[in-house]
Amino acid sequence: MLVSYDTGFVFVHIDKAAGSNIQHAFRPFAPPEQGSRGRRRLVLLGQLNRLGGLHRSLEWPEHGHLRIVQSCLPPDIFAGLFRFAFVRNPWDRLVSRHAYLLRKKEHPRHDFVHRLGSFEAYLKWEIQRGKMHQHSYVTDRQGRLLTDFIGYYERLADDFDEVTRRLGVAAVLPPPNRSPHRDYRDCYTESTRDLVGKAFARDIDLFGYKFEGLA
Repeated sequence: MLVSYDTGFVFVHIDKAAGSNIQHAFRPFAPPEQGSRGRRRLVLLGQLNRLGGLHRSLEWPEHGHLRIVQSCLPPDIFAGLFRFAFVRNPWDRLVSRHAYLLRKKEHPRHDFVHRLGSFEAYLKWEIQRGKMHQHSYVTDRQGRLLTDFIGYYERLADDFDEVTRRLGVAAVLPPPNRSPHRDYRDCYTESTRDLVGKAFARDIDLFGYKFEGLA
């Protein structure tokens, strides 16, 4: 997550949706990370951060939810920031995540995912874990969108250009870090496709996806 008071934006970093590249592109327009555990822990104070400008001392979590930013900032400052995120087709995103975990031997979950033995077993574990939903990053507790703009991985270049236009900055997007894998549509059976469709129905409806891509 990046928060820039000078340029005036919040970027919500959702993983496996080109987030690292987007964050790299906009890093020059946001304050540098301070690496302070205390600054990170200040986020937990929520609304208390609004007092006396304490919110400007915060270091935001890498994959923090926008509602956390909303709780920590004075309402007028939050409303004045351009808030954006990029999302990805849930079926495609899960295939990419699975391929990434199998490829990255140094990842702490690599051995576990490898032992699961199949993509279907991984899907069931990931669904049970409940950590891969995208809507929670960009909505309040009533499910209302808090963003000004949702970009799509499927039209990354065009939507990235739209963000730079709205912010009036000359950011350059590095090439995406793609995890090599088959076309995601070839990785599903009818039952696993329906499994994901049911588990990620909120993401699918909110962002306008269907199995084949954008609706």
